[in-house]
Amino acid sequence: MTTAELLAPSAAAIDPRVVDHFHASAALYKLWSREGHLHFGYWQWPTAPWDRRAMLEALTQRVIRELRPRADHHLADLGCGYGSSARLVARTYGCAVQAFTVVKEQVKEGQTKAAQEDLPVTMHLRDFRDTGLTTGTMDGVYALESLCYGSGQGKADVLAEAARILRPGGRIALVDGFIVKPPTGLRKRMVRTVEDGWAVPCFPRLQAFVRAMEHVGFTDIRITDLSYRVAPSAAHGLPLMAWTKLRYLFTGKRLDPLESAHLKSCLYGIAMGTQRDLFRYLLITAHKH
Repeated sequence: MTTAELLAPSAAAIDPRVVDHFHASAALYKLWSREGHLHFGYWQWPTAPWDRRAMLEALTQRVIRELRPRADHHLADLGCGYGSSARLVARTYGCAVQAFTVVKEQVKEGQTKAAQEDLPVTMHLRDFRDTGLTTGTMDGVYALESLCYGSGQGKADVLAEAARILRPGGRIALVDGFIVKPPTGLRKRMVRTVEDGWAVPCFPRLQAFVRAMEHVGFTDIRITDLSYRVAPSAAHGLPLMAWTKLRYLFTGKRLDPLESAHLKSCLYGIAMGTQRDLFRYLLITAHKH
């Protein structure tokens, strides 16, 4: 596939706010992970809680294990960012990965790195609600903190596309932050602030999400709470935010408004994560019927 074909837009309308967010926050995300991981990490003994790279890769592995990958499998990464996890999966298991993002720079970087390593990863500039993949051709689908960019509280549009591209018996595995009860008062404002700063239409609501999964044909839906497992990596955000503020202060630079909104969301997001009656970080897996 040529570079021009990779960068051809999909038929689905891409929200410009999402693209603008990732453009403006690119340097902040690279500070978080030089490898380009755009998600939290998974801690387990004996990993050192200060080893962020190890925790970021461990989260990918924790999710992918649920797909029971084999070298002859074809997987789809919905919301792949720079393709870091897709390359890790291809490198570890030999799977062919079709990876989807709406940011051109991420496609270019991810495809270049995959080619350098001779990995079976194909990056696509397409909305993950319209992958263009043939129906029933994927053995597994995964998403790392990306399905929140689908529409509505149940994210039914992206779940329908995931179900369409999976073969019968195929598996889906994803991690994301979920609202477990309707926020009110100041907490409603806090949630909205986090969503706006990350250009998320809204965080998925757990009950609506499960109903949407069932509606599009997923069965054996299992939910695992990883909140405590990701907390050590989330704590890394505080010193990184402080370092960013100080660096800009001493260099006389000013944060872009979207960068400021991103950092504010990171701070509020940590606070939101402490309120277990409101918010959980969940791993959800299921089979296609």
